[in-house]
Amino acid sequence: MAVENVVAEKETVKLTVKLKLLGISAVDQERLDRTGREYIVAFNTVSEVGWEERRINANELHKRTYYPLRERLALPSQLVQSARNKAVEAMKSARTLEGSRPEMKRPSIRYDARTYTLDWKNATVSLTAVGGKRVQTSFKFDKHSKKFKGLKTRSADLVRTKRAWFLHVVVEKEVEDAIPTGKIIGVDRGVNKPAVTSEGQFLGSRRWRDIEHKYLSLRRRLQAKGTRSAKRHLRRLGIRLGRFRNDCDHVLSKRMVQSAKPGDTLVFENLTHIRNRIKARGRANRRRLHSWSFHRLGKLVEYKARLKGVLVSFVDPRDTSRRCPECGNIDKKNRKDQSH
Repeated sequence: MAVENVVAEKETVKLTVKLKLLGISAVDQERLDRTGREYIVAFNTVSEVGWEERRINANELHKRTYYPLRERLALPSQLVQSARNKAVEAMKSARTLEGSRPEMKRPSIRYDARTYTLDWKNATVSLTAVGGKRVQTSFKFDKHSKKFKGLKTRSADLVRTKRAWFLHVVVEKEVEDAIPTGKIIGVDRGVNKPAVTSEGQFLGSRRWRDIEHKYLSLRRRLQAKGTRSAKRHLRRLGIRLGRFRNDCDHVLSKRMVQSAKPGDTLVFENLTHIRNRIKARGRANRRRLHSWSFHRLGKLVEYKARLKGVLVSFVDPRDTSRRCPECGNIDKKNRKDQSH
C-alpha cells in the first residue's frame, strides 16, 4: 500500500501546562493555605492507614478514612476523595518500586472537573477551597504554556512555592497517528555521553557534566560545613540542581526527536531495573548511575515524538553492543571498549 493512500487516525497526547496564579486576595490566600494544610493531613492519614494495614484499594480506604476525615477537617468532600485517590496512586507506585511510605510535606492539591473551572479566554480560574465559596483568580502564561491555550483540560494540581501558587493543568492535544516510513534510528543513552544515534550523532553537551560537577562540589563543601546557613543553601542548591537536570533532559529529548523525520522509528534499550543489574565501581560512578534520569528522559521523548509523528520502540538491552548489525553474530570482540 502506498504511503499517500493511508488515512491517518487521530489520537490524544496529554501535556502539563504550568500557570502562575495572580491577584489572590489576602483572605483567599489564607483559605488556600488552610486548604493545602488540611489536604496534607488527609493525604498522610490515608497513606498511613493504607500502608500499615496493607490496603491499596480505594474503596476499602474510603470506608476506613472518609467519615473520620470529614469530621476532623473542614476540607470539602471532593478534596477528601481527591487526597485519598492521590495517596492510593502514590502507595501503588511505592510498592512497585519497593520504596517507603509516601508522605506529603508540601501542598499539592489534585483538582478535577467538579472542583475547578478554567477559562482560557479570560485567563481566570475558580478553585474549591475551605470556607464554602470558590476562590476566583487570574493566571498568566509563560512562553512555553501559551501555545497550549484553548486545549481541552483534564485534572490539575495546585502547588505552593515560597513566592506563589502554580496550577499544573493536564491538557489533551489531538495528533494524527504516525505512518511508518520503515526507517529505524537506534539511540544509545549513557551516563558519560548522554545519547549517541546509529547515524553517528552525539547528542548533549559536554559542559552539562562540568556544571553538574560544580554543583556537586559545592554541595560537598556545604555538607562538610554543617551550619544552619549551609543547610539552607543546600536546600536551595538541591532545587537548582533538580531544575538544571530537568532542563537538560528536555533539551536532549527535543534533539533526539529532531534527529528523526515523521514516520521514522527511534529505538532505545529498555533500561528498567538497570541499577539492580549492573555494578558501578567507585563512588563517582555509583553517584552518576543513581542520579541518571533515563526513565524521565524516555517519557519526555515519547510525548515529543508523538507530537511530531515519530514512532518510539524499546528493545531488550542484552548483547546490543556485541551483536553484529549485518549478520547478527554475538561476540565480546565486537565491542573493544565502552567508546567503540
